[in-house]
Amino acid sequence: MEKPAAENNKRKFARYDTDAKLEFRVPYDFKAEVDFKINEEVVEGREYNYTGLSRNISVHGLAFDTPKRLELGDYLWIDLHIPKSKDVVFMQGEVCWCCPVEVPLEGGPAFQAGIYITKVDGVDVEQTVYFDKSYGVQWSELLERVLGGFAKNNRKQS
Repeated sequence: MEKPAAENNKRKFARYDTDAKLEFRVPYDFKAEVDFKINEEVVEGREYNYTGLSRNISVHGLAFDTPKRLELGDYLWIDLHIPKSKDVVFMQGEVCWCCPVEVPLEGGPAFQAGIYITKVDGVDVEQTVYFDKSYGVQWSELLERVLGGFAKNNRKQS
């Protein structure tokens, strides 16, 4: 199993801490064999939803805790719920790494996974990456949708 990027500390983009509930599903196995065998997540024609908790986010990456072991290359559909809001950010992405949590809590997540996000709300993330000169950071539609949602919902009402 691949080690998370945090362990080799060669990150290309800054990470921003998050703490948001998410749901995800593995719609089907893109690495399907020639017979297009359906992944075990599809039961009676429906995908199985799992829950998780985001840990951090970057220009086009997301790390989260999960009860499910994910395989390198699994493609996920993710619904991230912005705290203190009814807003949901819909994402698609591919598993880059998944490793066991060192000391899982009883009934808690047993794995942590890193996902390369390819689309957010139907928009190709790679096409939205830019350098924000006013703040001196790399930015993207993914960060805008998620961190912008956090900021908007945590502003004090005047």
